[in-house]
Amino acid sequence: MTALVLVFDIKAEMALFRKPYTTTSMVSFPFPPPTAIAGILGAIVGLENGADEGGKSARYWHHLAGTQVTLAARAPLRWIQTAVNLTNVKEPEKAPHIRVKQQLVKSPKYRVYVKGGELYAKLRARLEKRESVYTLCLGVAYALADVEYIGEFPEGGDEEEAPVRSVLPIYDGVEVDVLKTGSLHRETVPYRFTTERRLVETVGVLYHDFRAKVSEGIYLRSKGEVETGLVGEERVAWFRAW
Repeated sequence: MTALVLVFDIKAEMALFRKPYTTTSMVSFPFPPPTAIAGILGAIVGLENGADEGGKSARYWHHLAGTQVTLAARAPLRWIQTAVNLTNVKEPEKAPHIRVKQQLVKSPKYRVYVKGGELYAKLRARLEKRESVYTLCLGVAYALADVEYIGEFPEGGDEEEAPVRSVLPIYDGVEVDVLKTGSLHRETVPYRFTTERRLVETVGVLYHDFRAKVSEGIYLRSKGEVETGLVGEERVAWFRAW
């Protein structure tokens, strides 16, 4: 049976997907990691996270079982370096505000691909109506985001000669044709949380330097254990199902 894939674009004036090793100076991933995409899907569908009972609660992970996602950049990568005044809630008697340096992605736009899982039908219904239960943002509350529904597409068979247009998860056996692909960047991103927001799994990814206006994608010598397929005319590489 042919799998169906939901495709939508999400964009904002800015984004901040904070890397976990940063403290007072916040450094961002260039794109939403899978855990951030999970939050976006939960916000669109309206999944309860249980935060009213505990700030670390993330119950929506139960509903993501079987869902697969991937994403691609749809805008050049540009950065903003700035400082933000925050309220000092720890020691307000010393200073009412503290200044925090932040690295923000400027005017980002991403294309998100989703298939499988129990929330698929609910997600499609919300996207078709152009509505979201909770307010969408890209990483932080002040990075308010807009969604554009592209459509639902049957996933075609794999085209091994075609380049991968999405980010590429680094699973066993992956071999990239560097000469045809050109420069690449690598990140290790969070992939799965527990329902208490504890990190249990990460995954390495490769992505094109999409500061260039045109990117042909990532050419593979061998895809190894990565699942790839055609969505419309684009070949994408999927993260494993949650």
